[in-house]
Amino acid sequence: MPSTDTLLSVYRHASEVVMRRVGREALLVPVRNRVGDLDSIFTLNETAIAVWEAIDGRTALDGVVDKLCGDYDVDRDRAAADATEVVNMLTTAGLLEPVQ
Repeated sequence: MPSTDTLLSVYRHASEVVMRRVGREALLVPVRNRVGDLDSIFTLNETAIAVWEAIDGRTALDGVVDKLCGDYDVDRDRAAADATEVVNMLTTAGLLEPVQ
């Protein structure tokens, strides 16, 4: 189970990142100097898409987990673990930023 600090954290999309759906997946493309950085494209599965779309820069990760539980047939521990994993990956990749 993720830590309470992690679940209380708020995240936002990094500036100049666009998402494009391709079938059941999506691509996150960082845009630098108005050009897509094709070497840094990140592919999202359906779970990661749901997390990305729920992150709004105002809602704590705990609220994102609540949304996942409400929208999908998933238990809270699994949703929290999945959301935390996605957020950690996207933060490390520079696609999400913690809100201070």
